[in-house]
Amino acid sequence: MFNFKEKNNEMEEMLESLRNAHNEWKDKEKFFQEVTDPDLVDIAIYEMEASKIKYIYLLKKLKEEMGIGKAVADNKIE
Repeated sequence: MFNFKEKNNEMEEMLESLRNAHNEWKDKEKFFQEVTDPDLVDIAIYEMEASKIKYIYLLKKLKEEMGIGKAVADNKIE
């Protein structure tokens, strides 16, 4: 049997993870803008890109869970 409360809690957790990933990405961008040491610039770029990829991944998973990607693909104008 489908449990709406459990599904809602799962969606809330996914949204919270997405928010955290977005904040992490923005923090890494700020760090990148502030560093001047060449070694730290490399680290900042790596961390910024990794957090961006994490955010995109979580966003994609959330859209799949909500059925948004399928809805957009089904209504695609050709």
